[in-house]
Amino acid sequence: MAGTIGQGGTPEKRPVVPYLGAVKVAAVVMALMIVAGIGILGVTVAKRVGGAGGEASGGAAPVAAPLAAPTAFGDVPLRLPPRARILDMAMDQRRLVLHLQLAGRDKALMVIDLETGRQLGTIRLEPDPLEP
Repeated sequence: MAGTIGQGGTPEKRPVVPYLGAVKVAAVVMALMIVAGIGILGVTVAKRVGGAGGEASGGAAPVAAPLAAPTAFGDVPLRLPPRARILDMAMDQRRLVLHLQLAGRDKALMVIDLETGRQLGTIRLEPDPLEP
């Protein structure tokens, strides 16, 4: 058997694939769809990170009602319970909530109206009597 590789007495024939052209077209189309999908995903993430993701939810973005200008209420004394300490504060546009450590181990939440500066109420936090 003399000769080089690939040259033999009987030439090899490649099998004919009848839909090879359609497979190539489908592969190119799918590759383009993957690239387009990654691009759309990147643009969507960039918009949401940038703060413009409100229209992506499908509905109209909620519009906050304009707040009235704050009125000055001067110096208002705020009476804390005896021997109370302020542990934490939380605030929104109209209320201030003070987390208080009362005398002993009791805790409470004091709610204050920021428009008038007056105390709206106190919520005493009590442990559940069923827990050990």
